[in-house]
Amino acid sequence: MTNFNNVKDRSGYLGGTDASLVGRLGGGLQAQLNHFLRLAVAYGVLPERYLRQVPKTKVIEAGHQFENYFFDTFKDQTAHVERQYILRKNMEGLPSLIAHADGYDAERGVALELKFSRYHTTTVLMRYYWQLQWYYFLGAKKVILVHGSGELPEDVRMSFRTVEKDAMAQEQLLAGLSRIQQMRPRIQEVAEMIELKDFEKNEK
Repeated sequence: MTNFNNVKDRSGYLGGTDASLVGRLGGGLQAQLNHFLRLAVAYGVLPERYLRQVPKTKVIEAGHQFENYFFDTFKDQTAHVERQYILRKNMEGLPSLIAHADGYDAERGVALELKFSRYHTTTVLMRYYWQLQWYYFLGAKKVILVHGSGELPEDVRMSFRTVEKDAMAQEQLLAGLSRIQQMRPRIQEVAEMIELKDFEKNEK
């Protein structure tokens, strides 16, 4: 069973980091081998070791530090916000769909996505657009991008951007998921081919 509290485990679900792939598939992207591998792991027909491991970097660490800084700074204002909240949605013929919100106000349906980046807020918004739209697809009523920049913790600048729900993006995400459903036999074939090659390699 997938542990949704440990998003390092990427088997059994499609999450926010997969939203770009889902959206691009909905827009007609031709699936490549790495896409099939990710989907095979999502369906649980290949182990996670077949995916490229993302090393922990200073950028990722700065993002975690910014999350702590934000919630410490706005402790009173975010008292009703649950950190590391998992939104879930199930659709027939698909892996579980989840979104891992940095903060979520369940009563109002507001998701907070925190990003620490030197880029302009508009650039950050566009870079993570599919991930932000994914929250709406999974049921959030409002999505707020909290963009931090500068130096932690002495000189931090923050901007807040309410992300509008994009009807066309929602349709494209749905189209992408429908396409993934149709791809499932091929995903299974690719998984079996990869495992066979591994078996033959180990037998030599």
